[in-house]
Amino acid sequence: MKKANTLGGLYFLVHFLVEITSFYVVTSYTQSPYVWILMFVYDFVAFVPQGVFGYLRDNGIRVNFALVGTALTTLALVLMWADSNVFLIVTVVAIGNCFVHIHGAEVTLRNSPGRITPAAVFVAGGSFGVITGKLLAANQIAVPWLIGLNLLSLLPILFAERLKEGDGQENLTQYRFANTRFRASVIIALAVFVVAVRAYMGYGIPTSWNKTTAQSIMLFCCMGVGKAMGGVLVDTIGIRATSLISTLGALPLLLFGAEVMSVSLIGIAFFSMTMAITLALIVSCLPKSPGVAFGFTTVGLFLGTAPVFFFRIHSFVINCIMISTLSVLCVIILCMICAKRTARKEV
Repeated sequence: MKKANTLGGLYFLVHFLVEITSFYVVTSYTQSPYVWILMFVYDFVAFVPQGVFGYLRDNGIRVNFALVGTALTTLALVLMWADSNVFLIVTVVAIGNCFVHIHGAEVTLRNSPGRITPAAVFVAGGSFGVITGKLLAANQIAVPWLIGLNLLSLLPILFAERLKEGDGQENLTQYRFANTRFRASVIIALAVFVVAVRAYMGYGIPTSWNKTTAQSIMLFCCMGVGKAMGGVLVDTIGIRATSLISTLGALPLLLFGAEVMSVSLIGIAFFSMTMAITLALIVSCLPKSPGVAFGFTTVGLFLGTAPVFFFRIHSFVINCIMISTLSVLCVIILCMICAKRTARKEV
């Protein structure tokens, strides 16, 4: 298990670095007259095709997509430096991000003996990278510095390749977090729905206290910590208990923390734990296809964020009603499809 945790840590760094590049690029174009279209293109290209590339990896295409993704994100920065077409730049960086994501997910899932913590740690790195990339763009750090920073991800990628062993198929059969009373297709559909709800609610959560750079940093850090802690709790106290804590525990903090930063941050951390829960559920249903399993979660993310491009709810009261209703619905769903905790042997 120590080796699996090391791989999770290495891909935490990789995810952190690729999100720095990605959000440096997209944040640099927030003043563009095409910003709405650019952001939509980025989300679609970065999220939706991951399951397709995951399917290729699951079926024996052993190309190192993380290396390919790093090459593409570096190319996007070079194109940006050369003042190339903005749609080309955003599309290239999104494809590179997509490749890195799916490779990191598969490596961390295949090399962990039925525990979700390494994959959760990998995913958590993204939140820290997002805010870092935004800050570097806001401070107009020169592109050559970003190219060098982006290329640093080659070190953990190559080290991880030396560390991993075999195809990890035996490890994948040990993911048993889903309630076997339900069909796999039903569990996957409901888990994707929960992912979409989490993504959509991320925009609806009231954070009127978020006015300074330091507060934005704390916001994204709490998201990252919550994602990682979700994996730790799933592996220690069980997935059903974690789902109750992450949803019911977050509800009052999200509702009444709009003006109080500390209260809101705790709620956001709790709510972010659902990432590990939904990934654990889906990979339990698809033990031979971890790439496709992760792809389902990213499709859910896109489905949850897509409505925000067309409309947003600004009413505090309606937001509270929406958060309450969706949170309770997610609690009911997760309690049904999550397996009860069973004794597990430490590996």
